[in-house]
Amino acid sequence: MSPIINIKSLICVEGKIMRNISNEQFNEKYYLYKDMIYSIAYTYMKNVTDSDDIVQEVFLKYLNTNEHFKTLDNEKYWLIRVTINTCKTFLTKAWKQKVELDDSKIDVTQAKDENLFLFDIVYSLPHKYKEVIVLKYYEDLSIKDISKSLKISDSAVKKRLERARNIIKEKYNKIKGENNG
Repeated sequence: MSPIINIKSLICVEGKIMRNISNEQFNEKYYLYKDMIYSIAYTYMKNVTDSDDIVQEVFLKYLNTNEHFKTLDNEKYWLIRVTINTCKTFLTKAWKQKVELDDSKIDVTQAKDENLFLFDIVYSLPHKYKEVIVLKYYEDLSIKDISKSLKISDSAVKKRLERARNIIKEKYNKIKGENNG
């Protein structure tokens, strides 16, 4: 987690005007709350990387809010609530994702074990396939948005998704076949 940022470079996020706050004020808030936010996030996420992402997301929400806090306690409780909600949203989104395998879909909310099983398969993919699957199904990005963020063509994204789905399907069927046989 990079503690010092230049918030003047963050003019706006998603077209919203950022909170009018100096770098010093932001860094003061960051140092005051980062450990608390991280602890809460880690309790939910059980993962350092995801917890760091939650901390970043919460501070972006803080910068984007129009809330005016009367006391430090009000600010702290708002940050706690936002942290919890951000974690729950992240977990809900991850648990409820559907992974397409050709024309069929596997609903990974059916069982926690099934979700972890598919999660392991996805994260065992080569990087170039894993990133398109994560961006498509976990981040809900369109083909066009994925191509922009990865700086590859739409057709390259489609081909990587197709290959990734095939690998997932093969691994899924192989492991399920071994468990049933």
